[in-house]
Amino acid sequence: MITYIKKLFEKLLLWKTSRVVRTTRTTPSAMILFWRWILVLSFLALSLLVMQDGLRWQLPAVAGFLAVAINYIVILTFLVNGALQYYFSFPRSLYFKRYWFDLVVALILLLQLFSIKTITGIIVIRHGLVAFYGFTQSRTFSRVLHGIRLNTPQIVVLSFMTTILIGTVLLTFPAATSDGQGASITDALFTATSATCVTGLIVQDTPTYFSTFGQLVILVLIQLGGLGIMTYSAFVAILIGKFTLGQRKFIQEMFEEEQNLYSMIFYIFKMTLLIEFIGAVALFARWVFHFSSPGQAAYFSAFHSISAFCNAGFSLFSDSLVQFVADPVINIIIMSLIIVGGLGFIVVSELTRMRHRKEARVRLSAHSKLVLMTSGGLLLTGFFIFFFFEFDKSLINTPLPGKFWAALFQSVTARTAGFNTVPLTTVSPLTLTVILVLMFIGASPGSTGGGIKTSTFAILILSVKSILSGRSRIEFSRRTIPPSAVMKVLALLVMALFLVFTIFIGLLIVEDKPYLHLLFETVSAFATVGLSLGITPELSINGKLLITLLMYLGRIGPLTFGLALARKAVTGKLTYPDAHIMIG
Repeated sequence: MITYIKKLFEKLLLWKTSRVVRTTRTTPSAMILFWRWILVLSFLALSLLVMQDGLRWQLPAVAGFLAVAINYIVILTFLVNGALQYYFSFPRSLYFKRYWFDLVVALILLLQLFSIKTITGIIVIRHGLVAFYGFTQSRTFSRVLHGIRLNTPQIVVLSFMTTILIGTVLLTFPAATSDGQGASITDALFTATSATCVTGLIVQDTPTYFSTFGQLVILVLIQLGGLGIMTYSAFVAILIGKFTLGQRKFIQEMFEEEQNLYSMIFYIFKMTLLIEFIGAVALFARWVFHFSSPGQAAYFSAFHSISAFCNAGFSLFSDSLVQFVADPVINIIIMSLIIVGGLGFIVVSELTRMRHRKEARVRLSAHSKLVLMTSGGLLLTGFFIFFFFEFDKSLINTPLPGKFWAALFQSVTARTAGFNTVPLTTVSPLTLTVILVLMFIGASPGSTGGGIKTSTFAILILSVKSILSGRSRIEFSRRTIPPSAVMKVLALLVMALFLVFTIFIGLLIVEDKPYLHLLFETVSAFATVGLSLGITPELSINGKLLITLLMYLGRIGPLTFGLALARKAVTGKLTYPDAHIMIG
């Protein structure tokens, strides 16, 4: 008996001191049904937001009461869902890592910084992102991707097209315009294309025609189009832990980077946000004394900082930046943002890392040297031509310091930026011709700008130099440029000239405008510059559609569009003898 009691006592002590180590928590099946109801409520809330605030429909009193009730239910289900996710997460620290965006939304909800509709909209966006992510993990999505096999250029074409169409729909909402009528389909398509392709050509005055909602839509399109829509998707995929092999291959082809893809993508976003933030703060420090309220100054500063860095050229001033022609602070800030955004992320990355390395000149790649030398030469050429030929013409009433800043700014902005501090209608035809050439060349590869790119122009010049000097190879900085790169340059140049010529002929047919004005408009649209001689709002519907098409093709690149149309590369099995062709 004593032995039995002793053993029982030992078992009680063992039970008391023992602990069950829990390694996971099983989510009940009822959560799936709860999540489906969340999606249904989110869809209803989104539909009501679109009808009330977007389309501005006058709903019956019962529908209005239902909308308010659904908004509160969406917020309540969001909180309940967050609490359940926290309970079933193990370890608890995993919740804060996996659902960090939910914590941000909850913080906004608790602080009550926005209205109930705004909070509901943020929650609906959150639910939509989670639902989209869940769909991408499903077998149905895998079967769809398996059935639709797209190469990299085709993905670029479709991603830009989809973004433009979404922007077009949003800009047709009555809430997007100041008069509450919404933009027409043609004007909305033109503006969405111009913003997504970071061009800057406008058919309606941005600050007066579009409301704050419409301007924010334009700003989001600029940011997406400036950095590349697929770059954003790759960044989001890394954040949610689903960076596929297809996205890896796309980034490798886009940036020609075989290694360190993660660091490259994160560097692009870190650099972009940092530069745009610094630019916005610098502009705010200047404009806080220009505007009546700090809030308006902050809004204008953020808008112009993003627009300048993305080389978009959209401005919230009806005269662009003409009123700041002699303001050195505004000129320096905007020009710095334009130049950094137009150099390309790879070049900027190498420049920022130079200070951490010894023998920095040796470390700078041939590509960066070529881009920097070409960009500097084109900038100085444009500055001297504009300064001397416009000194006593368009700049005759401008003081000497203002002439210097005006000439320098126009030389910078002609390289796909789109801002202007001098009315281009007052500029002489000779200077406009030089600006045409600068626009056609454009920015650098891997940047936010357009055009045939500075490296393309440089390789063409090096090719001519090599032929005239009797050399069989093209060399730069003790490196040999491969023949395949030269062939791509020639193909890009021919396709660009053909595209510009075709659209220009079409504009001559449908528009009754001066020859130089139409040519300037065509090159500006192709190079995604945004400079105009004032004929953009006067274009007919056919003319607007032609310019819209040209902006789209100019942004994705003629070569990329050509490759997207090709199903696969055809390699011949036979090699024919060389042909002797007389040239010249």
